[in-house]
Amino acid sequence: MERGEKSEKRDEAVSISTDPVSFLLLGVEDYTTGGKGGRSDTLMVATFNPDEENLKLVSIPRDSYVTIPGREGKDKINHAFSFGGKELSIKTVEEFLDIPIDYYATVNFDGFKAIVDTIGGITVDVPFDFEQNSDDRVAEKLKFYEGEMHLDGRYALAYARMRLEDPRSDIGRAERQRQVVEAIIKEVMSLTTITKVDDLARDLGDNIETNMKITEGIGFLKNYSDFRTSNIDQLELE
Repeated sequence: MERGEKSEKRDEAVSISTDPVSFLLLGVEDYTTGGKGGRSDTLMVATFNPDEENLKLVSIPRDSYVTIPGREGKDKINHAFSFGGKELSIKTVEEFLDIPIDYYATVNFDGFKAIVDTIGGITVDVPFDFEQNSDDRVAEKLKFYEGEMHLDGRYALAYARMRLEDPRSDIGRAERQRQVVEAIIKEVMSLTTITKVDDLARDLGDNIETNMKITEGIGFLKNYSDFRTSNIDQLELE
């Protein structure tokens, strides 16, 4: 990153293995731009406290009207990625929440589906029956039914993106996205998935970008292998 090894809001660099750290997760819609530019369809901040082994997860609605550093007036927060990529998105979120962002990860649709498929799918509790178009060119109507469902990558993406059939629109959408991230964390923390780190790295290819080294990720998994999703606090930004 242009800023170097640490956030401007840090006095010194932090270590994911020993210090409280914050991650910015960006779901990027770039299929209409040929993989260039695009918009941050999803913004989520995860902050981990190693002493309490607690993770706080908050979604930032993509239409939040905020100040984007270096630009006049206010604009939608998801436009920051179009204007200046991950660098400007991170600066915008840091100023908006007044916290340092230590790590980031951007993932596009193909990368998200690859993650879910590589870990063997995820199980979610669907709140109500609905349909949602797949992201394929054919745009097949995928059906979801109230109750527990096991989803592959294609279904998981549609589940996380739907908002038109949700009476709470972006609020309900954000809840489902946090639910999906929690389900992914649950699978990733399992012993069977830890052995798939190399598979994940290979399958994701050019569809994910992060400033976390693989060695840091593996060290984190080893240090907190007993982490449970019951230690995740889901927060709603009002």
